[in-house]
Amino acid sequence: TEAERVNMHELALSIVLTSQGISFLHAGSEFLRSKKGVENSFESPDSINAIDWSLKTKNKYVFDYVKALVKMRKEHPAFRMPTANLIGTTLQFEEGYPEGIFAYRINGKASGDKWKMIFILFNGTGEEKGLVVQAGQYDVAVSGNIFSDVTGGGKDGYLKLQPYTCTILYEKE
Repeated sequence: TEAERVNMHELALSIVLTSQGISFLHAGSEFLRSKKGVENSFESPDSINAIDWSLKTKNKYVFDYVKALVKMRKEHPAFRMPTANLIGTTLQFEEGYPEGIFAYRINGKASGDKWKMIFILFNGTGEEKGLVVQAGQYDVAVSGNIFSDVTGGGKDGYLKLQPYTCTILYEKE
């Protein structure tokens, strides 16, 4: 469905903007630019390659989500560590989750972040997934591709991940 495609797109942008290294966003991806479905538009006319700025208004919620991800990335050095050694010692991939769930933790304190521990989960499936995470006093930064200010979201150690979404939890210092 169109809603599923939008969630998939937001998930892909979440993966790019929470990954280490330099983030690369293609022009207009922050407001669902599609080039009218032409995958390789190299030899296509301007009617295909021109940026349709009306999409920014139509898809403002996606634009705002990407803007918030960029802001989070700028405010938290854990998402842009400068060396491979620091990444290797502070980022840990999680194992044992259901197929389609990708998760990792970043030791924010070790990377100079105000968030002590950051837990990032991606649900790449078309189904809601419930899973047990290490119980703790997590606050919710992102849930279901939506920024949140919920505190204590991970106390009981159980999370529901909506289809095609990103979840980011953190512990404060």
